[in-house]
Amino acid sequence: MHLLKTFESTSTIRLRPDSFDDLYLIERIVATGDGIEARSYRRFKPSEGDVGEQKEVLVKIGVEKVELDKGANKLRFTGKILWGRPEEFIKLQSYHTINIGVGDTLDIQKQEWKDYILKRIKQSVQDSKKPRLGVIAVDEEKATVAYIRGYGIEIITELYSKLSKRMKEKDYELAREKYFNEIIDSARNLKVDIVAIAGPGFTKDDIRKYLESKRIKVEKRLVFAQASDAERGGIREAMQSDSVTALLAQEQVKREFELLNKLLSGLSLGASSQGISDVRKSLEEYDAAVVMVNDSVLNSKEVQDVLDIADKSKVRIEIFNSDDDAGKQLASFKGIASLSKRMAEAQG
Repeated sequence: MHLLKTFESTSTIRLRPDSFDDLYLIERIVATGDGIEARSYRRFKPSEGDVGEQKEVLVKIGVEKVELDKGANKLRFTGKILWGRPEEFIKLQSYHTINIGVGDTLDIQKQEWKDYILKRIKQSVQDSKKPRLGVIAVDEEKATVAYIRGYGIEIITELYSKLSKRMKEKDYELAREKYFNEIIDSARNLKVDIVAIAGPGFTKDDIRKYLESKRIKVEKRLVFAQASDAERGGIREAMQSDSVTALLAQEQVKREFELLNKLLSGLSLGASSQGISDVRKSLEEYDAAVVMVNDSVLNSKEVQDVLDIADKSKVRIEIFNSDDDAGKQLASFKGIASLSKRMAEAQG
């Protein structure tokens, strides 16, 4: 993410998303009633019945709907036009949709920018400079290839070995070598700096030996980790394994899992709070050290009031991705929870 400019007089910031992660974040922070200004296209019809032609315009709308199209990698804002240039191509109060993709620039105007939202944007700017991570969970039968993004786990593809113990030894070895090469090619093609290869048994170790014996270069850092399966669960385990922990220390996803584990432990000890009223109470009693909130409820007035208290008290706020595993679990605790100072300082 690039934070290009801040216009304090109009409570507006100018952003340029550099990845799908950034589009996802913008979708979560824009609310109904916000203003969006960007370059777009309008069909101009000089006369009635004319087919017309697309004209480039600079347009500002009052947001009524936000939609993230994962297939097209586009963020769509729909609402009534508040302002635009050139004026001859603009009809005020008519509906218009602005499409924003990676590399596009947009201005976002709010009545008030919450400090915790601005901090999240600045964190995204910093995160864009860090190495990204890919994970391949493997066993003898299957490999699941995924990106670890700011918004969670994104599975890219699944590979199958098609190995059978009924195969002749030579055919088995050829098929296994082909399977290993497909895994290695997937690691090579992931647009990341670091790839963790994880799984049960000896398959991950055999891949490492195969790489060494064949002197294959992948042109990125490989880390090998233990995991119980080659599914999504194995990917989550790899993210939390000792060999990968150091690489994920500053990643949002890793923080979510660590905090969620502490939340679950704290609930049984009476050292965690869940729901708006209980979290508010923990803040008012100066007992809360961390507030966890799902991004899906950020635009709730009640939630914003609680987060304002946390922000003014300098209590750490962690925003979870509501679509990922940790966020789904947090949703079962009413979408917002807090850790006491005792639990926040606990190790593990």
